[in-house]
Amino acid sequence: LGLWAIVCFVSLAYAIDPLYSLGEIKNELGYTMMAFFAFFMLGQRLSETRFVLRLACAGLCLMTVWGTATWAGNDYAWYEGGRHGGSGAIASFAVTFVPVLLWMSLNETTQKARRTVLAYFVLLLWLAAITGQRAIWPALAMETLVALIALKRTGRVDMPWPRLALAIGAVMTMAVTGLLLINQHRQGGDYGMDTRMAFWPSVIDVIATHPWAGSGFGMHSFKKAYPDLIPAYNTQLWHAHNVFLNHGIWMGWPGVAALAAVFLGFGRFFGRHINSPAGIAGLSLVVGVVVRNQFNDFFVRDLSLLFWALCGLFAGICLARRGAS
Repeated sequence: LGLWAIVCFVSLAYAIDPLYSLGEIKNELGYTMMAFFAFFMLGQRLSETRFVLRLACAGLCLMTVWGTATWAGNDYAWYEGGRHGGSGAIASFAVTFVPVLLWMSLNETTQKARRTVLAYFVLLLWLAAITGQRAIWPALAMETLVALIALKRTGRVDMPWPRLALAIGAVMTMAVTGLLLINQHRQGGDYGMDTRMAFWPSVIDVIATHPWAGSGFGMHSFKKAYPDLIPAYNTQLWHAHNVFLNHGIWMGWPGVAALAAVFLGFGRFFGRHINSPAGIAGLSLVVGVVVRNQFNDFFVRDLSLLFWALCGLFAGICLARRGAS
């Protein structure tokens, strides 16, 4: 985290708009680290943690009802102008929230409570499906695979490896099916190259041209520094639509390396605590968020706050459990 912060602050020296970049650092490092440490402390109090997460599940129910109502009233397409959030943000929320339900399911002791968590899973999958986002399916699949393998290795799932392989195959099949069905609905079965993939080589060329510096921290610094790079065939590509490539545009390869170190560091931390439900949930969270943000970059604002809050929460639970033992 310290390395990431240093690289971000150094970017002010070469930023195309230093005041803008400073404001973005305040949002994406300042507020997020406040959330991380606040929820880290909360995680060491399990009764309060359960209460907060149940409130979050109530929010999930509200978002599902609200989103479904506007979806049905918008000719069965996600209403992007709704105050519940756009489809990309809601899909990112779903990926980020799955580990919460995973942790709750592993900690509930009664059948009634487990059935309630299962109902939340169903609501979340429904919400994800009606957003019409494709990237959510590989992200959900990877989260599920990480959880299944971790549960098997820690003995929480008593399933022989051949059956586990079948379960993994079923998960991958459902993910591919979801991806194909949504692509059929959105593009009429056109499986040609996505415009983002056609755009990424030019982004990589810019990073290679300025490998040690960039346009400065912040999503909008891309279009401030390189307006001519935005392709006419898709004006939505005003940033790289990939969390690592965005960091490369902002801060060169040091930015990519620093962000990768953050994700790898937290993945390693949660991997060391894999015997704890919070360790499994935390590892699933890191993997899911990284995969989801390979196809767009929602690692900003409320979704970044949610990620860091949950990272802090699961880390706090892991360390509290270790201290208790």
